Amino acid sequence: MPRIGESRMRRAVMAVLAAGLVAAVGACAAPPVENVAAVTPSDPPSAAVPPPGFEAGIGAGPPSASPSPSPPGSSSPPAPKVVDGESVQVTDFERAAAGTAYGKGEWQSDGWSTPWELGMSSRAAVDAAVAHSGGKSLRVSYPAGQIGPEDSGAQAPFALEPRREYYVSQWIRLGAGFSFGTTNFAGKVGLGLAGGDSCSGGQACDGTNGFSSRLIWGRDGKAAIYYYSMGHAGQYGDAADLVTGGDQVFWPSDRWVNVVQRLRVNTVSGGQANADGEIEIWVDGARAAHVTGLRFVSNGDQVDRAYFSSFAGGGDATFAPRTDSEIFYDDLEIATGWPGTAAPRLP
Repeated sequence: MPRIGESRMRRAVMAVLAAGLVAAVGACAAPPVENVAAVTPSDPPSAAVPPPGFEAGIGAGPPSASPSPSPPGSSSPPAPKVVDGESVQVTDFERAAAGTAYGKGEWQSDGWSTPWELGMSSRAAVDAAVAHSGGKSLRVSYPAGQIGPEDSGAQAPFALEPRREYYVSQWIRLGAGFSFGTTNFAGKVGLGLAGGDSCSGGQACDGTNGFSSRLIWGRDGKAAIYYYSMGHAGQYGDAADLVTGGDQVFWPSDRWVNVVQRLRVNTVSGGQANADGEIEIWVDGARAAHVTGLRFVSNGDQVDRAYFSSFAGGGDATFAPRTDSEIFYDDLEIATGWPGTAAPRLP
């Protein structure tokens, strides 16, 4: 594809990244999903109608060549012990000096393979002010008045060996006074999972164009999982509230919280997708959502990337943070079983 007008094309792609997030946040206004209840694509959609604007898709990102191999001298912390599986990738942000911008090269130095990034070089940096473990974490900035991954937060896809199932664990700490929006509220948080062509952004998932699943915030920091699968209700993806002990989970400010996501791709028989895909979420070890009966693919696609996709979303400045805000991330881990850096899983 010619590179003439690349900036315009990239902005056009990004201009379809967030109205679906608005729809997801609206969908989360429905009665809370019990932490152990199944949610299927046949559940009635929310009556909320999203306004036009920034959709919640992952987007293609800047055009680039194939992912680069990790440079010489790459280092990552020793793999922690994992329950019934193995650690695939783990990063605690201790390697680089405090203040180091965490762009593509730094991620690759920690063993993560990514072909492109948005905002990592300018709005993500190693920070020594707070840490879940060790003395450092990753600080990502969400400037006041800004929305979308070109101007808010950061975004990068990380390649994984294709597998039917992965776990992703992350420790998350919203900065004191984090602003979830101005008069409208929508945004995405940290690492998610995706596969194939990462169906998102208002696309119809037909089983051949992939899938995606990511964490989001809504009004007052309401927490949910937002996912694209075959047969999603309405134009945009579906969402399930995160609920523990019968209570809605809200993203807390100035306190570490651990979130683990497990995504299992459905099986395929004779070219037909079986409804046995799953998404499961735990918050501080307690199960917060279990979505079953999902059909992600009708082909051979599997989970093949972790997506760091975190930015203030929405169609206009009413979704932008009122004040400069930040989120700290630590001990990011991808594993094939319960991650060793995660909070203990509760019965």
